[in-house]
Amino acid sequence: MSLKELRAQIAKLDTEIDLQRELLRKLERDRSLAQRHINNLLDPVALLPLEISSEIFLQTLAPFPEPGALRAPMLLLGICNAWTDIALATPTLWDAIHIVFPCARDLKKILPIWFERAQHRPLSVSLRGTFTHNVVDIIWAHGQRLKHLEIFDPQAQYAEGEETELWEGTGPGPLLSLETLIMRATHFDCGLISPRHTFDLLRLAPNLTECLFHNSDIVPDVVTTEILVLPKLRRLMFGEGGTRPIGSQDLLSHLSLPALETLGSDGSSDNLFSFLSRSLPPLVELVLGNGWEFDPSAQYLGTLPHLRRLEVWYPRCHSVEQFFVALAESPFLLPRLDTLVMHVHSNRDQAHDLSDSFWEELNRALVARRTQLQLFHLTVPAGNGVPEWKTPAPDIIAAFTELAADGVEIRLSANGGTWNHTFN
Repeated sequence: MSLKELRAQIAKLDTEIDLQRELLRKLERDRSLAQRHINNLLDPVALLPLEISSEIFLQTLAPFPEPGALRAPMLLLGICNAWTDIALATPTLWDAIHIVFPCARDLKKILPIWFERAQHRPLSVSLRGTFTHNVVDIIWAHGQRLKHLEIFDPQAQYAEGEETELWEGTGPGPLLSLETLIMRATHFDCGLISPRHTFDLLRLAPNLTECLFHNSDIVPDVVTTEILVLPKLRRLMFGEGGTRPIGSQDLLSHLSLPALETLGSDGSSDNLFSFLSRSLPPLVELVLGNGWEFDPSAQYLGTLPHLRRLEVWYPRCHSVEQFFVALAESPFLLPRLDTLVMHVHSNRDQAHDLSDSFWEELNRALVARRTQLQLFHLTVPAGNGVPEWKTPAPDIIAAFTELAADGVEIRLSANGGTWNHTFN
């Protein structure tokens, strides 16, 4: 056989091999497809109605899921065709995201697809760290759909007292759908927030209903006489629930919140009265910090006829005693109050702190308010302690027991001491 014929034979065999390889690939694809059909028939999730399978998938999600092939919802796309179809047909899987900066380089490509899969649903976005602006710009581009926004460790945007921009270029437009804004720091020293940035965000979100600042101090760099009105804001808290509010005074002096129902503030009495007079809110819950002192001549408590819950952090005992006197003698003061929580500042070596008169005035106030008051809780912070001689006398204990029988729950506790009493 000649060289030419041998080369022709090899070429023919190569062609035949290519055909067989293509046939093998087709057979493998057909086998894989058949196996997927078997999996679909045997998969209990695939046999369920879409409404149920979608709900099962939703239960796998964190409140703010992170992007990544090994995390839901993206993980669900790689299981089988049926699961992919379910995931892509469930826009609720894609309406929230948590982004940690620095982020993966391909996120700016993934993020538009993620939001597209959410279809027209409102978006919830959580951001942590120093922003990568080409990613944040994508979020601002969808700002009209943004319903919930969380920003973690905001000092990354306000480092070492040198202000950096929360956004560059055009920044966000009006955030008309934004209802919840949360700024949260892991530690208090990470929580410096520029009021200008905060004020800008609030100004862009006229339909906010809830605003929370956790472990975050508002740095006073705002020099303005502008009063920003947020007509729908119902809840404004400067601190986690169960902790002392901090960092509100500067921002609060520039706000008017006529629909506010819950406020946690560490501002002065004068600042608070100015805010309440300006806003006239239907406040039902008030949490006060910063060593609140009760002034019998102060007017701000008289502007709160709807208040039902009052919590005060670190007031002096003599100030609390004066407040008890006012509650006992002034039925028009906080007439709807049903829950009162006092975290008092007490010096274990001062005889006038938690004195007999303190307990007597407390009892008198509870007796006067027994038909409205449902819960009274008095705590002494850890480290202060309460010696035995400062605890209520037996006759006061007996009176508290009688009040409990009438439906008033009374809790007395010293976090750094040895006594705790609950009367219910």
